[in-house]
This record gives sequence, C-alpha cells and structure tokens, in this order.
Amino acid sequence: MTATTTSRRNPFATRHTRPGSVVPRDARGEPLDVAALATRARALGIAAVVGPHGSGKSNLLAALGRDLAAAGSPVEALRVRSHRDGLRLLRSVQRASPGSTLCVDGWEALGRIWASLVRWLAVRRGVGLVVTCHRALGLPTLVRCDTTPALLARLVADLPDHGGLIGPADIATAFAARQGDVREALYDLYDRFERRVRRD
Repeated sequence: MTATTTSRRNPFATRHTRPGSVVPRDARGEPLDVAALATRARALGIAAVVGPHGSGKSNLLAALGRDLAAAGSPVEALRVRSHRDGLRLLRSVQRASPGSTLCVDGWEALGRIWASLVRWLAVRRGVGLVVTCHRALGLPTLVRCDTTPALLARLVADLPDHGGLIGPADIATAFAARQGDVREALYDLYDRFERRVRRD
C-alpha cells in the first residue's frame, strides 16, 4: 500500500455530505434557486419542504435558513425527534420576535396536537415556519424533494476527488440498493471507497 492510498481522505465523509455542506439540487441534479424559495417561504409564512427519507430536505432547510438570515430575518434552527420536543418548540415560538423564522427539521415527529399548537401560535405571533416532512400534512408545500440516480451522480461529482475509485456503476448500485435514499447511498459509497483504498 502506497503513502498516497493510505493518506487518501474519503470524499464521502460526513464533513462533506452533512446537511448544509451540499449544494441543494433538484431530482435532475440541477441547483435549486434557494433565494427564490426563501422569498416564497417568507411570503407563505408557513411552508413545508416535502420528500422521502434521504431526499435532501434537511440540506435544503439549512440552505434556506442561511439565505433567510442573510436577508436580515432572525432564524432559529430546531430538530424535532419526537412529540416530547413539542413544548420546547412552542417556547421557541413564544420567544421569537415577529418577522423571525423557525426552521424545523422533522415536523411530523411532533404529532398532530403539538403541530397544531405550534402552528397556531406562530401565526398569532407573526413567526414564520419552514419545516421538513414526508407529507405536507395540510401545510403549503414550498418544494418537493425527489431523488434519481442523476441527482446522486451530480452530488458525487460535487464532492472532493475520489481518484477514480467510484464509477457510474457503483453510484447506480448504491442508489438501487438504498431504494433512492441518497443519504444512505452516500454511506454505501463511503464504505466502497474505504474498501478499495485498503485493497490498493
């Protein structure tokens, strides 16, 4: 094994692929117009980024939060893991100033009662909500995230150079094996890269 292969860094590591570090793209692999989406989110007041697991919702939400903050809107990012986070989210809405935006990842986990309370209070206080969920759940849909092999290939092309260790067949296989979940497919490609570096 050469010094080049032993020191080669994995381009699929989470520092390169975590939400906020990847260019948001549509199903064809084209960059999304985040500024236009942020403008529409402000106009809607409450908006949902909808899509299946691993379709880029969290990544897009992070980009929207940055754009909203850059435009001068106070932004708070929150992750919801279960209905137990409902009270914390409600308090965040209470503390937020009118005109600010809460970016909520995992809206569905709140459950119907907490979601209704948070939404009601946000409207009452003039606080914007941009949320991620698998289904719109009665919220206005800002954008629907979908995945394709072309999207995964474009994301891989955006990452640091993998030295030719990952080819189109690897990308197609990872996408199919993970049933279109791009996040999990990137984990698969991480493992493939590691195995091939060790083999070299």
